[in-house]
Amino acid sequence: PSYLEQKRAQEARRCAARLSDLAQKAGMPHAFEQLEPNELNALMMLLGRFEQAEGQMWLNAQEALYMDRLFAGLNLAQSAPRDKRPFAQALFCIDVRSERFRRHLEKVGDYQTYGIAGFFGIPVGFIGLDKGSETQLCPVVVSPKNLVLELAITRNPDEQALASVLEQVFHELKTSILSPFMTVEAIGLLFGLDMFGKSLAPLSYNRWRQRLHPEKPDSRLLLDKLSREQGDSIIRSLQRAMIVKAIGRELGIERETITDEMIRELREAALENHSGPTVFAQHFRLDEQAEKKFLDRLQRVYRINRGYAQIQLERLGRIGFTLDEQVNFVSQALRSIGLTQGFSRFVLLAGHGSTSENNPYESALDCGACGGNHGIINARVLAQIANKPVVRERLRAQGITIADDTWFIPAFHNTTTDELRLYDLDLLPPSHLVYLERLNNGLQAASRLCAAERMPTLVEAERVEHPAKAYRHAQRNALDWSQVRPEWGLSRNAAFLIGRRNLTEQMNLDGRVFLHSYDYRCDPKARLLENILTGPLVVGQWINMEHYFSTVDNEHYGSGSKVYHNVAGRFGVMTGNLSDLRTGLPSQTVLKGGEPYHEPMRLLTVIEAPLAHARQAVEGVAKVRNLVHNGWVRMAIIDPETQAFYVFENGIWQQRSSSTDGQTLQAKELTA
Repeated sequence: PSYLEQKRAQEARRCAARLSDLAQKAGMPHAFEQLEPNELNALMMLLGRFEQAEGQMWLNAQEALYMDRLFAGLNLAQSAPRDKRPFAQALFCIDVRSERFRRHLEKVGDYQTYGIAGFFGIPVGFIGLDKGSETQLCPVVVSPKNLVLELAITRNPDEQALASVLEQVFHELKTSILSPFMTVEAIGLLFGLDMFGKSLAPLSYNRWRQRLHPEKPDSRLLLDKLSREQGDSIIRSLQRAMIVKAIGRELGIERETITDEMIRELREAALENHSGPTVFAQHFRLDEQAEKKFLDRLQRVYRINRGYAQIQLERLGRIGFTLDEQVNFVSQALRSIGLTQGFSRFVLLAGHGSTSENNPYESALDCGACGGNHGIINARVLAQIANKPVVRERLRAQGITIADDTWFIPAFHNTTTDELRLYDLDLLPPSHLVYLERLNNGLQAASRLCAAERMPTLVEAERVEHPAKAYRHAQRNALDWSQVRPEWGLSRNAAFLIGRRNLTEQMNLDGRVFLHSYDYRCDPKARLLENILTGPLVVGQWINMEHYFSTVDNEHYGSGSKVYHNVAGRFGVMTGNLSDLRTGLPSQTVLKGGEPYHEPMRLLTVIEAPLAHARQAVEGVAKVRNLVHNGWVRMAIIDPETQAFYVFENGIWQQRSSSTDGQTLQAKELTA
């Protein structure tokens, strides 16, 4: 009993001290001394309820402050019509990191920018050069039906042979039972050189290494649907190539000694369309047993058989797009951002991604709309389709008139280095080459200005005070394998704005807002808006929540520090050599000096459209309606016709009217 009395007395003194401190801070030091016991008890119960709701109050206050500042800076005036077309137009991903680049690009020249989901509205499966597996380049909520193949235009046979030899050597080392005892001694010195180069002089060492590796050959994307005859021809070609490879590997016979007729006959024999000894077996003196064994290997190992040929034919049916599909994808992409007229000479399609060394979280820095991959392939697909005369002719019939001299150029925006690289320039019409230097100069200037704005958040400001110096430092960050924070990624994301560019064109959004271009006048049925809400917004909300929970409790909902991480099975990371698989983002992505760098807030979504138009879209998408009504997303609507603000709060839509100074907002309930 004495212990309990002492403990209660101690708790009472602690509580009294805290109440006294609260009264002192409120400027009423003797307020509590004047209260009756029942009043003091009621106050304690009130403080207890407040403590339970305190977190939500701070969250609401933080979100309200950001919302008011954003609303106050928006430009609700209608943009004046242009007297001439811009020098270039650029379509960037909605990613928050694109905001900085777009802002600087618009300042350095006559550029007009748009925001669109980084897969450019074209969900594709992609098989790249020398890749045997399919990569899905689209939001994870979408399943691509079409497959795109990358085909090399030219390939150096000597380089290919060297690569095959090196691949074979490493394969033997990995599969040999003696490899654990000899691999380190055999090639350890080479990796030691790699370690010193990447650690001490990453930029110089990378330039030297690039000279040793052949550049990726120029390629084209196979986008058109194949006919049955084309499919059969491709399968025959693949089978013949596999037979040549099998002859070299299994029998050690050089290609120069084989005729096309021998290859054709072996193929027919493997498909069981030929009986009796083949000319190949007779020429190279293979007995019946050796020939049978080789044909069996062709069927089982190299899959030259009727069953697999049928499977290949079905897979080939997924390759490419029909003409109707191509027209529909281009039309939907352009209408969704309100770009249906006034096309400039250059239209850049800037997919994005990141480059970093020794970073298991690299895909978290890539394009979320492309399933955590680079967005350049989607950009190349849309550009290649949009440059087709037959596609433009059909678009013209739909009211989208693309100028004859307009050329779509795919580009890659590296968010780690702030570089923007143009692709497929060999297809550029000769008449456009004279303008290419001006275009490159503008892009280079925007890259350096973007780096100069971004790098002081990563390193000391005096080290990157000049744009060129900041740009070089950004490149070094991408190549330094000891760098735990090559970039901040999507940290500090706060809002998702769906509307025309003139709303935010004069604002510095500090790389915190997803910007999706949208013109409700091009979308009378709100179908395009529903697509934006279904895909890009949902992905943006996932990203926002991932950063939110990784910030508020990084040890439980995040993955802790990168410094202690080990890759486990190439599918996850663990802390040290013994832990559960870690989820969420590392502390280096959301924390700085142990304090939150990312401000944990729910995603504020702002739609510029008439109220009825926007509400129809929000209520029509079940996933988004649930996110809004359950408080996972803050939803606001700006009606451009009435210039009124509407916010969904406490289960109802409320109208907010800004005061003359633009700093205070008054709310009133909006009846349905």
